Amino acid sequence: MTALLRKAFAPLHYRLQDWLLRDKHKTTSLTLGHSTVYVLPSKLGFGFILVAALNFILAANYQNNLVQLSSYLMLVLVLMSLIQSYANIKGLQLQFKEVANGYANQGRTYRLSLANQQRNSYAIQLQWQGNTALVEKVENSSQDVSIQCAKQARGYYKVPRLKVFSTYPFGLAKVWSYLEANADYYVYPAPLPHNHGLSKQALDDAPQQTSGTLSQSGNDEFDGLKEHKQLADYRRVSWKHFAKREQLLVKEFITEADSAYVVDFEQFPGDVENRLSLMAYSIEQAQIQHTPIAIKLPGLTLACDNSDEHYLKALRALALYQKSGSHHE
Repeated sequence: MTALLRKAFAPLHYRLQDWLLRDKHKTTSLTLGHSTVYVLPSKLGFGFILVAALNFILAANYQNNLVQLSSYLMLVLVLMSLIQSYANIKGLQLQFKEVANGYANQGRTYRLSLANQQRNSYAIQLQWQGNTALVEKVENSSQDVSIQCAKQARGYYKVPRLKVFSTYPFGLAKVWSYLEANADYYVYPAPLPHNHGLSKQALDDAPQQTSGTLSQSGNDEFDGLKEHKQLADYRRVSWKHFAKREQLLVKEFITEADSAYVVDFEQFPGDVENRLSLMAYSIEQAQIQHTPIAIKLPGLTLACDNSDEHYLKALRALALYQKSGSHHE
């Protein structure tokens, strides 16, 4: 029941947070101070206050000064916890580094660095995507921290908000803040190993050879048979097929300059996600072997290349295929 209520009110909760936080935390580097830190008693602290209030009522009814004194001391302890918790986190410097691109079968990693030039900070907790990392001590020298999160579906994502909090020293107060880096990352389809070889195809934008001449380069490759058309070179006619079937077919050739190894969406079996995973594996292997490849997706063709930027662009195209907009989580 509680989980259902949280899910139902989650959009309202995020909108309220966006309105309250505004743009104070939308940065890649943040030093925590009075305008970016929030302090309240923790659950234990509220329970402590409740017990103190009950003690005060009992002491007033029974005129017991010792119990009344204990209730005052409990309230003072909560107030001191609020002050100490704020002092512990004040001056903490958060520096976002990256959330690296990766495949859908891998978890994401949020990387940042922490430092505090004013004092040492203790028991700092960092929460991102439901996962929490504990940093026991933050000193004036910068230290790197990584937070793992669960696997995500392929697509384009804005980096979700990071929450930093602490209940140091007594657990009676909770102090927290946020870091909302203006960054993004891609999740590529999970590579699916296969034995489908890459086909060599003529590129659509390659210059076509005129029908009246034959290439003399010696690098021509047979591409298939097509129906005979008027003015086609008679030297290309497949007389063997004509003798068997009495059908005029013309041999088609492509040259090395006009062809390329193509990772073609239409040549892989399965549904959309399966095809994209097979393509991702082909691109991954081509990058390892530094093989020039072209990419064909419905509505998109990437020219042949073997640069790292080309492989990255190809994987991003797979991640965004049939996806609209970005994910905010």
